[in-house]
Amino acid sequence: MNPFGWSDEYVAKQVKLIGPAVVYDIEVLPNVFTIDAESIATDDNYTWELSDRRNDITGLLQWFDFLMSSAMPMIGYNNLGYDYCVIHQILLRRQEITYQELYAKSKAIIDFGRRREGGFSPHMIWPDRRLIPQIDLYKLHHFDNKAKTQSLKGLEFNMRSESVLEGAVNFDQPLEHEKIDKVLIPYNRWDVKETKKFALISAEAIAFRRDMAVQISGDIINFNDTKLGKELLAQRLGDQVCYTWTPKKAPRQTPREQIALSDVIFPYISFQNPEFNRVLEWMRQQVLKPADWNEQTNSSESGKASTKGVFSDVHAVIDGFRFDFGTGGIHGSVDSRKFMADDQYMIEDIDVASLYPSIAIVNRLYPEHLGEAFIAEYSGLKAERFKWDKKTAQNGALKLALNGTYGDSNNEFSPFYDPMFTMKITINGQLMLCMLAERLMKVPTVEMIQINTDGMTYKVHRSMKEVCAAIHSEWERFTLLDLEKAYYSRMWVRDVNNYVAESAKDGKLKMKGAYWYADGTGYAGGWTEAISKAGPSAWHKDLSAHVVQRAAVAAMVYGVDPAAFMRVWRDPFDFMLRAKVGRDATLFVGDREVQRITRYYISNTGGTLHKIAMPKGELGQFKRKNKLSDFEFDQVMKEIGPDRWDERIHTKNQSKYEMVDTAFNSGYLVTEANVATDFSFANVNYSWYIEEARKLVIN
Repeated sequence: MNPFGWSDEYVAKQVKLIGPAVVYDIEVLPNVFTIDAESIATDDNYTWELSDRRNDITGLLQWFDFLMSSAMPMIGYNNLGYDYCVIHQILLRRQEITYQELYAKSKAIIDFGRRREGGFSPHMIWPDRRLIPQIDLYKLHHFDNKAKTQSLKGLEFNMRSESVLEGAVNFDQPLEHEKIDKVLIPYNRWDVKETKKFALISAEAIAFRRDMAVQISGDIINFNDTKLGKELLAQRLGDQVCYTWTPKKAPRQTPREQIALSDVIFPYISFQNPEFNRVLEWMRQQVLKPADWNEQTNSSESGKASTKGVFSDVHAVIDGFRFDFGTGGIHGSVDSRKFMADDQYMIEDIDVASLYPSIAIVNRLYPEHLGEAFIAEYSGLKAERFKWDKKTAQNGALKLALNGTYGDSNNEFSPFYDPMFTMKITINGQLMLCMLAERLMKVPTVEMIQINTDGMTYKVHRSMKEVCAAIHSEWERFTLLDLEKAYYSRMWVRDVNNYVAESAKDGKLKMKGAYWYADGTGYAGGWTEAISKAGPSAWHKDLSAHVVQRAAVAAMVYGVDPAAFMRVWRDPFDFMLRAKVGRDATLFVGDREVQRITRYYISNTGGTLHKIAMPKGELGQFKRKNKLSDFEFDQVMKEIGPDRWDERIHTKNQSKYEMVDTAFNSGYLVTEANVATDFSFANVNYSWYIEEARKLVIN
């Protein structure tokens, strides 16, 4: 069982980590319900059907009974939000269940999700009511976070699957019997195989959660990394510390009516440079007032101070290098520069180890309502992290847990909520880094390259190495924080978040932002394992056209012309891109409608890729003025009636809302490659890829 191009040893290791389990997926239409399942350890695959032509309920219930008696987990993708909610009905109704009931349940779940009513779904089956254990890869990877949401088809693109085809059926209409066999069941089975593929990729994360279950109660197997760590810390502190029960369980918190930054900044923060002192004095005078209330609630009635969006263009320029300050951290960088180390000069990178948690621990900071018990448990979490290798799922999870706990101190639904705690960490963190930067920039020959949140990079004459090292040590003794050092032989910097750095030790490349691509070299699991270990995992990203990043990096590091690189690179998936539209839009190649998530490549023949979406306002009506309240608009509309233009509420040019047609890769033709074999190197339009790569090259 190795259909994914991985080594047999890698597959065997992943299967062992997961243990006994089955992977499943369901499809539900008005006249047919199917469920397909496959063992995690073998290729054994089974499909059951309830429809207007057959009824496999007896066999299906026997299988469910086996899973219940053995407590064998079922692995799915968004199964807690959908699949298990449907099959729970079968487990309750058993022989009496009908395919009509299952469709009604499915439709109710989907309709609730589309309405986006907020809050918990009434269809959710909570852990204590589940009859068969469930592992939801969607929740485990935190794809239920709006910023990281990912569909199974999006995952299939990122996993470089042979097919990313959507189901060629209308799920709201009865399906012809022959299409059940030829279309629906194969599609159901394909999704199971792709879910299984992602389950094997997720094996370390699943095994880690199983191990942690002895320490944390709850549905831990489905906790994302950050939630896992926060829950671990909360349970170690104890419910009596973190929650109240008046009249029901609620998180204890410390809301703030206002936050004076003079109460936030550590007394030992000091500078000699007048620019840094100017910023420091400005900060000490700031008080967060009602206008700064928490942006997360978007309401001035929340009564809780915001730690976001408070600073606007607060910066200091030292020797031509600009330091930008914010409530989230410090940023600064040269623009589009190449740096080289040689016999005389070196490039040194220094990072503070676990900056935010360390600041809290060494300065004995804690959310006010949790007291000093927080510090003991928080420091224990940090010590536990460093028992694991940096590349392990355990280390990554605990790192996110530490930073997630800090992040939750500005989450009004969390038992860690205390914005003062957040501000003390972020404000002092950047000021302490600036104290280090100030000392280093006094050293002859030091040239600052970048500074970002938890560290900085600079170029310096080798004769000054020991001088810089002494400054590092003095700063470490003063702050009680630890610095980690790395040396680069070369560095190409577009800006603070986008750069390539070559290790002076072993030549390995560190690629960030626009230059990052997954290199599967040396990984038994190839491309997929490389993405999982990208730190943090990159599965939620759009991993399109990685040949562009490869060619740009090859041009800078090895001097290979992007055009020459493109012509010899033979991985078709590196040329493929992903287009994605929401349910309010339709995607087209030329005048032909294609699926909402489409894999394609830039080609010599084909069609233009574009989407047509509904306008923001009512189709055919005059466009509304900007910055106009609903009350003002509605009052005038009542006065004038529909279909009439009025300068008080409409745009001056009297334009109307029309369907919005937006092009992808404007000026180029594309060819679909939803089936990988549809890709042809002979049809690739290399000019687009070469142009995109050259935009990234820094000479």
